Amino acid sequence: MFLTTNGGDPDAYKISRYLQEKYKHFAVVVSGKCKSAGTLIALGAHEIVFTPYGELGPLDIQLAKVDRFDQMQSGLAIQDALNTLEDRALERFFTIVKDYIQSNRGMISFGVAAKAASDFVTQLYAPVFARVDPEEVGARTRSMRIASDYGQRLSLKSQNLKPDTLRLLAETYSSHSFVIDQQEAEGLFERVRQTSDEERGVAIALERLARFPATSEPAIYALHDQKAAEPTKKQNDNKEMTDGKTHQGRDPKANGGDPEGPASSPNSPPSAGANGSGPRRRSRGAKGVEAQ
Repeated sequence: MFLTTNGGDPDAYKISRYLQEKYKHFAVVVSGKCKSAGTLIALGAHEIVFTPYGELGPLDIQLAKVDRFDQMQSGLAIQDALNTLEDRALERFFTIVKDYIQSNRGMISFGVAAKAASDFVTQLYAPVFARVDPEEVGARTRSMRIASDYGQRLSLKSQNLKPDTLRLLAETYSSHSFVIDQQEAEGLFERVRQTSDEERGVAIALERLARFPATSEPAIYALHDQKAAEPTKKQNDNKEMTDGKTHQGRDPKANGGDPEGPASSPNSPPSAGANGSGPRRRSRGAKGVEAQ
């Protein structure tokens, strides 16, 4: 499966679950941006395949800001803020204790210095900690567990995650857009490789869609080994002149629209657009591969 996405609903886990149920083995080709929920889907793949432009991302759930529902932020933002405040408070406490003792040349005890430092730190940080809503912290912590819980279930069948991979993906990366390339992925997954010639051909046929997510509606392409481009009237005339034949009364579509290809048969796979929907186009980057 070629997958490009900026992320989205973690319940997209069902896509990977379905593929696990229907196929004994499936691979995710990371040919471009494949972030957040895309990485979650990749956790269920038996192997992950990279092109040079491929990049996964952390399992970073995006949640609406408090009182600012038109903006999104990482689910880890509040937890990181609390960790930072705790570290700063502890650092300030020990600094003040050290300064008290040194400034009095050891004439005051550690207990007295600690009490003075505690009172100062409490007055300094109490208003900040008072603004923290425990329910909000709990709700966001639960939301961040969604990706980890889904990942555990997918990894049971894919067996492609190294120890501690889920924790690293869900907790340690510094931004939603962090680039996890092939080299980074090899430290997280058991089976990672580069694309084969055939897979690169498909990526070339998909052109921009192989690297960047669709900006509006999902784009669905039918890729097959049949030549789908219908010849123009000028091409037909040139072919007739070259062969010295006249083909009068012959339907140019009788052989699938290709003057050089075999005649279509009832067993031939239908080409996209056979029902009259959508134009056809040929991608010249891959031999024998058509993108429609």
